[in-house]
Amino acid sequence: MAEILGDPEELMAIIRRTAQQEAINLEAEAQRQSQRQHAEAEAEGQQIRADIFAAARTQAEATRQRRLAQAALEQQHALLRTRQALLDQVWAAAETQLRALVNQVDYVTVLQHLALDAAQILQPGAITLASDPQGHALLMPERLAAWAVDGQVTFVRAPTPAPTWGGLVARHADGRRQVDATFATRLKLARRDLREQVARRLEIL
Repeated sequence: MAEILGDPEELMAIIRRTAQQEAINLEAEAQRQSQRQHAEAEAEGQQIRADIFAAARTQAEATRQRRLAQAALEQQHALLRTRQALLDQVWAAAETQLRALVNQVDYVTVLQHLALDAAQILQPGAITLASDPQGHALLMPERLAAWAVDGQVTFVRAPTPAPTWGGLVARHADGRRQVDATFATRLKLARRDLREQVARRLEIL
């Protein structure tokens, strides 16, 4: 057996002190590491909470914006429905008045104006006029002769009435040109061309 040099007791004391110091060092390092891990975990937890709060705020804002957009869209749809209902009432009232005009005494004057307007487009030549059954009866030969324009345009009544409820259809003798001056067509064109003007008058745009 090798001889142990020095005092064994002193050697054991050195070993114990060394072991104790190493244990103290390890404990201190473990404590420092634990503190670092705790701080890192705390920082990570704070970041996670911040991320969650930020995501929640973003989602809440996105939800708010969607609801605002939906509310604006619904309001716009309601406005459009209201406008369309009012416009429908306007055109329905206009059609009612035009239908009533057919039964009035001055309807023949209206037909004359329509015939002369058509003549401005179709002249010169002979123009055949066809009106609704009631108006067609007003297109008597002597009346049409009085509507002639400077010898350039003459009017004749078509053999049969036009299938309409008011106004007239004017056809040139060449057979290629005609003017649809029926109330139904004029109302349709007015509805297309005056839609926005009528809506602005109703103050619903």
